[in-house]
Amino acid sequence: MFAKLATVIVVLGAMFGALLVNRQQRIDAAAEISRIHFRMLRHDRARTAMQAQVAAAVRPDRLRAKLAEASPTRGDDGQAGGFKPIPFRSKPERATDEALGPLEQLASEDEQRDAARELGG
Repeated sequence: MFAKLATVIVVLGAMFGALLVNRQQRIDAAAEISRIHFRMLRHDRARTAMQAQVAAAVRPDRLRAKLAEASPTRGDDGQAGGFKPIPFRSKPERATDEALGPLEQLASEDEQRDAARELGG
């Protein structure tokens, strides 16, 4: 009888020990997740600060000044540094029309007629 009781006590002790090990591993995993989360927050804040620095450094007036410092020659329009702004195209389809030519030239008259019939025209 004493041997059975001792065996039960040893087995229960081993089970409780295994449960404690499992519990401690879960606590360690949660702590590691928390540390990783805080490290990610720190990196996000640092990235945001760097983005703000880059945004402040690349304002158009500062870019022109840096370009002027980098190249002492004068551009075609007389601006220092050889800086020539790229004009803004308000109608990008004009560039496509210039590159492709008129659409009528891309298809023959027969193809245009066939397409008009298919569309119901």
